Amino acid sequence: MEPAYGLLLLALIVVPVLGVVGFALGLASRSRIAALERRIATLEAEIGRRAADVVAADARPSAAPQPQPKPAPQVANRPASPVPPTPKPAAAPAPPKRSLEERLGARWSVIVGGLALALGGVFLVRYSIEQGLLGPAARTLLGAAFAAGLLALGERMRRAEARAGRPRRAIDIPAVVTSAGAVSAFATVYAAYALYGFIGPAPAFLLLGAVAVATVLAAALHGPMLGAVGLVGAHAAPLLVSSTEPNLYALLTYLLAPTAAAFAVARIRNWPALALAAGLAAAAWGALAATGVAERGDGFALVAYAAALVALAAALRAGEAAPLRPPVVPNALVALFGLVALAGPVIDRFATLSLTGLALLLVGTLGLAARIQAFAPAAVASAALAGLAALSFDDAALALLAETTAYPLPGDPGTTPVGVGRFLVFAAILGGVHLAGGASAARSAPASPLWRAGCLAAAAVAAPLALLGVAYWRVAGFATDFGFAACAALLAAAYVALSEDAVRREASTSGGPAATAAYVAGAAAALGLALAMAMRDGSLTVALAFLTAALGYAATARPIRTLGFVAVAAAGLVAARVAIDPRIVGEALSSTPVFNALLWGYGAPAAAFWFASRRFDRAGQPWPAQVLEGAALLFTLLLGFAQARHLAHGDLVGDGVRLLEAGLDATVAFGLAALVGRLRLKRASPVLAYGALAAGGLGVVVALLGLFLAANPLFTGEPVGDGVLLNALLPGYLVPALAAASAARFAAPEAPAWVARIFGGVALALGLAWASLVVRRAFAGPTLDGPVTGDAEWYAYSAVWLVFGLATLAAGVARRSKALRLASAAVVTAVTLKVFLFDMAGLGGALRALSFMGLGAVLVGIGLVYQRLLAPRGGA
Repeated sequence: MEPAYGLLLLALIVVPVLGVVGFALGLASRSRIAALERRIATLEAEIGRRAADVVAADARPSAAPQPQPKPAPQVANRPASPVPPTPKPAAAPAPPKRSLEERLGARWSVIVGGLALALGGVFLVRYSIEQGLLGPAARTLLGAAFAAGLLALGERMRRAEARAGRPRRAIDIPAVVTSAGAVSAFATVYAAYALYGFIGPAPAFLLLGAVAVATVLAAALHGPMLGAVGLVGAHAAPLLVSSTEPNLYALLTYLLAPTAAAFAVARIRNWPALALAAGLAAAAWGALAATGVAERGDGFALVAYAAALVALAAALRAGEAAPLRPPVVPNALVALFGLVALAGPVIDRFATLSLTGLALLLVGTLGLAARIQAFAPAAVASAALAGLAALSFDDAALALLAETTAYPLPGDPGTTPVGVGRFLVFAAILGGVHLAGGASAARSAPASPLWRAGCLAAAAVAAPLALLGVAYWRVAGFATDFGFAACAALLAAAYVALSEDAVRREASTSGGPAATAAYVAGAAAALGLALAMAMRDGSLTVALAFLTAALGYAATARPIRTLGFVAVAAAGLVAARVAIDPRIVGEALSSTPVFNALLWGYGAPAAAFWFASRRFDRAGQPWPAQVLEGAALLFTLLLGFAQARHLAHGDLVGDGVRLLEAGLDATVAFGLAALVGRLRLKRASPVLAYGALAAGGLGVVVALLGLFLAANPLFTGEPVGDGVLLNALLPGYLVPALAAASAARFAAPEAPAWVARIFGGVALALGLAWASLVVRRAFAGPTLDGPVTGDAEWYAYSAVWLVFGLATLAAGVARRSKALRLASAAVVTAVTLKVFLFDMAGLGGALRALSFMGLGAVLVGIGLVYQRLLAPRGGA
């Protein structure tokens, strides 16, 4: 009776689940029937309304007879009655939203049902084990039968729905049933191996793989859900089956089977997500094998595995029509599989076999890109992988020794490193193949789409340059090497020739601008690399700057848009080079003022950038012209600042800010603002407009924070020099004041009025500060900090400030400047307050009288000036 109890228990579990499913499906069917009934009722009402309108029109009495006009003669083939207008087709109704009961009945019930089926089999087997009804063999056979039954049922349901013409759903019942059968099959095989020991590791491994491949292939009929189940099972099988002697070749060969099946299904059903998931899983297993299983000598197997994966990825788009846009998934997989292959030579310590295999794989990838349009981006991936392969060579591989020296020098032990030679041969072969193959393929590619020829040309440029740069680093250690420089110069010449050919093809509409852009960028990069290899320090900085000037000159001769971007990139390299070593020549910077490496390292780039900006502007490329114009202004400013610091400290390295440095910095900033403003009056340029504002604003900041606070000799106690007038105060305050006045004079017309007022105010403040500090220097000596020396000094300030106010008034009258006249009034007012508030109590004797007498005379004179020259004259 116990078996009967078991069947009864199974019925008690299954029947409620089926009842819930039936109830949910019934609710969904009722909802759909109600919706159809409402639609039919609406249509019937509309038909009835239109019929009533027609009857009413026919029954309406006609109007009184009117005299009929003479009928016009009929034209042949003209219809007697007008043709009614064609009604506009009604817009397609929006798909109705799924209700809660429809989701429960048609989607979640199917998922829960499939899970219930799988759990039902598990519970049934568990019950039989607990009751001792079935032995291990019977349990295994029962599980296999249950899996086979689910698989057969799922296929039968699929065929039935296909014959009935029912549309597929997002959650498909046959697919769920088949997935449950596949999971049961996986569990049965694993139980036969791990629980009962009926089969060994090798048969279990093969059976699990066979089930996985079959499941993935069945996904072509049942949908992507089954494909996901198959992928998970296939890549989980190596983790489930353990072995005391893991075989890398067997593992990699096994992994190719489910990957190939997944790619085939993805190609048939156009499921790129399935191909991407399979490729990611295969690459992940390759990475695990490289880090955990592979030993020295297994590197070639990993390269072969990656090559097979690349071939499978190529089959995804082979034979298809050329796409308008490059497909992302296949090209990403090719690049990913190439990364897996890079581990092969590293594992084998860069043995010849592994290096050869990797080189053939990269060359094959380039050929794939040249052959199939969809894989053109893979050429760029191949170039990048070639550079990474060169980077993977470590010091041990480069220092590999062998007894190969034919003519040893005296004292030479007779050994020479062959690792460097192997590395150079590897880099030269890959670079040459990519250059020749990529350029040839780009030349034979059609003009459309642009990205195809562009990708191939980019590979022809990127691979040789990357390999040459890495070789220069690993072999020459960034030292000056004219051999590498010659190779870079030859590359530049080759790219120039390719650029000329691309321009001719573009003019004849047989080529596109993408290849031209790639070759121009390659020529400039190769020339810059040659300069870097042959020059050092300031020479390299200047050479890269002159490269931008050469590119600007070429832009006026050849209408190539890429030249501007390359010139901007070269200017960026110059800026980075200066940021790394602001002294240009490092420790070798001399102490000679002005005429040192700073003049060459900052001044020459500024001139080159300015020349390049003018040429690009003439060539009709405003964006590069403006960027280079800004770079010229920046390097001019940096030149002034660097020379000021060098003059103050004897080097760019020094502590604190001195008065001379702060004064020269303010002079440079205001002077540049004045110069740029003067240029702005002749040529409209947003860079000049904003450059003048930025330079002037920087001058204001330096004056306020530097000259009045940080470097003010009243606070710092820094000696200003022995002369009363010719001392550090002259470049520290008077010269910046004149520069600020010039900046105010040449402020751009479109700039706000307050800009010129601020510059002028700073100029007057600096001038007044200079006059006051000169008085202090005359009484206190070179060191200005400390208390006032006496009444004479205190009186001298009043006299000097009055003179300064009068001079400002004179300038305001001469230039008809209200701002200067108001500034003069402010100074005179300050002197008046000083005399009445301080001199009256602080001075004594003749100085007090002289102070008041002088102030009175000045005030009367100022009044006379305003009455005679400025006030309007009344009539007689």
